[in-house]
Amino acid sequence: MRKKTSQAFWGLIFLLLGTLTAFAQDVITTPLTKNAGDYYVSIGVFSISELEKHYPRTYKLLVKHHGKPAKHDTHHLAVSVWKQKNGKIVYLSNYDVEAEVRSPIFRAVRKKLTKYPHQYGDNYGGWFEMSDKGLYHISVIIREDGKVKRVDFDYLMQ
Repeated sequence: MRKKTSQAFWGLIFLLLGTLTAFAQDVITTPLTKNAGDYYVSIGVFSISELEKHYPRTYKLLVKHHGKPAKHDTHHLAVSVWKQKNGKIVYLSNYDVEAEVRSPIFRAVRKKLTKYPHQYGDNYGGWFEMSDKGLYHISVIIREDGKVKRVDFDYLMQ
């Protein structure tokens, strides 16, 4: 039974990734993308060890912008703030962005995220400890001109 559940989970992940590649015309919301009114917020969580092993150039870029991960940090949290304009995705980078990551055992860490460039525009990100298995709650706090928006996500770490 567990094998069937695992296969169904991975099937869903590949379906979501496939729909994201068809992003050109319409905005497709996924559990990792939320509408925040004037813009959308998307998150990605990446294992530091996988980044170092399979994407060393990306890892070096992240270290350049965020500094070296602390001894206990296990993952990189990437946050994109974007909108669709004239059929294209435009990344927004004029915000102060923080993230609060709450683990399945209710340990919470809040950090200011730093900007870093990627091929389509700027993202925000930072290093976090996400070594516990289970459901994490990730809050992205976005500030601009005295206005604050909070966008909440749930992320399952298996």
